[in-house]
Amino acid sequence: MKKRKILIFLLILIINLIPHIYVSFSKPDTLLNWYLTDDAFYYFKTAQNITEGAGISFDSIAPTNGFHPLWMLVCVPVFALARFDLFLPLRVLIVLQGLLNAISGYLLYRIFADHLSEEIGWAIAAFWMFFPAIHGITTKLGLESGINALSILFLVFCLTRLPEKTNGQALPMKQYLGISLAAILCLLSRLDNIFIVLMVGVWLIFRSSSLSWSVLFDFCLILSAVVGAYYSRIQTTANIFNFLPFFYLLAAFSLAIKPVAFYFFYLYDGSLSKDLRQVIIRSVTAVTISSLLIAFIFFILHDLLHAFRGFSRSVLLIDWLLTLVLVVPLRVFRFIRYQRYGCEEVDITLKNNWRTWLSAALRYFLPVFTILAGYMAINKTYAGSAMPVSGQIKRWWGTLPNTVYGRPITTLQGVIRGISDSGVETGPFWLVTKPINTMALWLSRSFNLTSGHNAVAHPYMLALVWIVLSGILIAVLIGSWQIFTRHAERLGLAALTSGCFIHVISYKTTGYLHAKYWYWIGEMILLVIIFGLILGSALNNLHGKKTGQKLIKGISSLAVILLVVNFGFSIAHDFPLNNSVIKQYDYLGEKNFIESQTQPGDVIGMTGGGLVGYFVPDRKIVNLDGLINSAEYFEKLKSDQANDYLKDIGVKYIYGEASVLLDSDPYRWIFTDHLQFKAQGSYFSLYDYCVEFCK
Repeated sequence: MKKRKILIFLLILIINLIPHIYVSFSKPDTLLNWYLTDDAFYYFKTAQNITEGAGISFDSIAPTNGFHPLWMLVCVPVFALARFDLFLPLRVLIVLQGLLNAISGYLLYRIFADHLSEEIGWAIAAFWMFFPAIHGITTKLGLESGINALSILFLVFCLTRLPEKTNGQALPMKQYLGISLAAILCLLSRLDNIFIVLMVGVWLIFRSSSLSWSVLFDFCLILSAVVGAYYSRIQTTANIFNFLPFFYLLAAFSLAIKPVAFYFFYLYDGSLSKDLRQVIIRSVTAVTISSLLIAFIFFILHDLLHAFRGFSRSVLLIDWLLTLVLVVPLRVFRFIRYQRYGCEEVDITLKNNWRTWLSAALRYFLPVFTILAGYMAINKTYAGSAMPVSGQIKRWWGTLPNTVYGRPITTLQGVIRGISDSGVETGPFWLVTKPINTMALWLSRSFNLTSGHNAVAHPYMLALVWIVLSGILIAVLIGSWQIFTRHAERLGLAALTSGCFIHVISYKTTGYLHAKYWYWIGEMILLVIIFGLILGSALNNLHGKKTGQKLIKGISSLAVILLVVNFGFSIAHDFPLNNSVIKQYDYLGEKNFIESQTQPGDVIGMTGGGLVGYFVPDRKIVNLDGLINSAEYFEKLKSDQANDYLKDIGVKYIYGEASVLLDSDPYRWIFTDHLQFKAQGSYFSLYDYCVEFCK
């Protein structure tokens, strides 16, 4: 069995490496079509500077921490090769990304082959590895997305290795350390995976009882109530982000206090629910008392301690109402279900379980938080900011009145639209929302509902498609619900789902701008796993029949072959042997322009600048948007003292688009009357930077 698993991994590895090795031998212009985002070169240039002794710095002037640490650790040895040839590490990295893709696919294969069926494992793994839209995000960009996918899948894989039953006892220390290591890798691959890591911890603590999913589901309901209350009231104000500290505290207090209140009012113990009226009274009481306690805490913090600027009392009232609306019907439904089907007789009393729960929490969270604290301390020491400055800047952009980076979501309707967005670049759940939207659009066009007076009917068609597909899904799950829930529990699906939900909320409700499509790797994995579970559960009955088994194998084999062949044609089309493909970036043209207009050693400011910084190594390219700059620069930006910073580091030229530099915040504050046109390049304009006002 072990030998067979090794052979399967080698097969997956070979199928992945062949096209990636092929691409790695492309000519330079064609090779750059693999790296379609400037952000990747933030890593590459910083890694190159580290290997050359210039410090953890993009511009070799100021320290930066605007990156995720695990991918930077991978990039550093690779880009040590840049001293020999700038394209050599780019070629090596493509092969390395193919390796990461292979390992991710193998983990998916094992997750499903070990617990559902080998056929489902092959189909899901092939879909993840070779579906062009997924591969283009996880593997093709040169960013942390590949190692992020691998680390999340490794964490899920570790959860599937746990024994099904523990009889209420904590797991052995060795198993907790293994899962903690996976969680640490997950966290260091992308720091916003903290929500998944936290939810996995909660799931681990309570995994021997229904608390493992019911508490996590309550987290989602409670956070939904907070978001609904905050936006329904604060969206009418001029700048809702003045109240963000209140929003953060309300969310934190609600997630910490309300589930505890539910526990002590026995809302998680189905065996004590003998009367529906009693269940409703306990639910209302628990919600009310926890809401009053939260209101009292805010009174102390605001009115007595003056800890933050202000808060809305009506938000607290609306939150109480929404929590009641969400929690009470759920408890009624669970009561009816328990009365009909019975409930588990598992002791969840604090008296008999606190040692086990505390032991599990310490064994899992202590290594995770120790590493996180160490990372933050190192960051603070060398970069001046405990967390990456890039995330802080993107939230700050949301407070600017006129920025080129977009507009923040400021309404509840906008939050809902943002979560259900069907765009690949903006929608966290695009793997589901995009095909459904495409199907609805096709039906609308077929019935001429997209033009003229009929155009208003398309949203109804979209809603109809959602309803029909949801009905089909419910019908499929009704017949295989026990199989689905058993395997979902083994995979820790509740933890992954709640972690992804909080992750999405953290971006869609806090004024964060310029969120990129590779941020949603966790959500993509969640949807792929759910799809595999539904498919495997629905086909489970066919496995016992000889004809059904052959049918499943045939369809699975055909799906894998089609995915691999289609992927091969896609690679051959984008990277042909004769290199007759339109180049996405004329690196030589821009390099020659910069070198013809400036001198070696000149300091040049640029919004972005990853590609230029990498391919023009004898100039110092300073990142003006701040994403890969220093905490000091960010503070200067916020205090309108950026010109002092640029003067101190000796910036001589500014290279960028006029509309960005002179018409959008924060750049117009800096460069109005400080730029003098010098020359026009193929992409941007080059300006002389005047420390004082230009004449």
